[in-house]
Amino acid sequence: MTQERVIGRIRDVRESRAYRSGWEDGRFGPVVSFANSSSLAVWTDEADRLAYYRGHRDGRRIREMLRGEAGTA
Repeated sequence: MTQERVIGRIRDVRESRAYRSGWEDGRFGPVVSFANSSSLAVWTDEADRLAYYRGHRDGRRIREMLRGEAGTA
């Protein structure tokens, strides 16, 4: 697979509603176990569930990064 196709697929996932929903939950939602997330149950298609998970992971990473920077200031 060419680099352009890989980048295109990543862009498609990040533009999906499932990814954005997961990102917002990970970044701004309550801090709970991902396994107990009621928002995950909304996404029944496996591609959407994976996109939600990836978005949640990325949003959580931003939350933790910003919390770490705020704690050192």
